[in-house]
Amino acid sequence: MDFVITHPKLQELFDYWQRKRGERAMPRRQDVDPIDLRQMLPHIFLVDVEGQPARFRYRLVGTELTMIMGRELKGAYIDEMPFLFRKFALPAYEEMIDRRTPSYKEVNALEAFFTIRYKRLMLPLSENVTDINMILGGIYRV
Repeated sequence: MDFVITHPKLQELFDYWQRKRGERAMPRRQDVDPIDLRQMLPHIFLVDVEGQPARFRYRLVGTELTMIMGRELKGAYIDEMPFLFRKFALPAYEEMIDRRTPSYKEVNALEAFFTIRYKRLMLPLSENVTDINMILGGIYRV
C-alpha cells in the first residue's frame, strides 16, 4: 500500500481486513463480523456498490458519520447528498472502484466557511474476488 495510517483504530481496522482477506485480493462481506468490530462500530460505515456505472448507497452508518453529517445516511445514495459531502466522498469511492485497493485519506480543509477535518480508511469487499460490491470504511474526526 502507498500510504501510512496514522490513526491507531484505523490501523486496527486495516489489520483486521488484511487478516480476513488472507491470500485473496479482498475479503467477502460475510468474512467481516460486526462483533469483531464492536469497539469501532460508531466509526464504521458499509456502502453497497450498485450498477454500472457504479452508484454508492449507505447500508450501515455508525453514529460518528451520522453526527458529522447531521442526518441519518442509511439508505442514502452518495450522488444525492449535499454538494460539499459529494465533493469529498464521491471521488474517493470512484477511485476505489478504479484502483481496487484500500484508500486512506487525512482531510484538513476549509470549505464554504466549514472546517473539515477527519481521517478515513476505505476497504474493498468482493464476493467474486474481482469486482467490488461493498466498501467497508472507518472515519474519525480530528
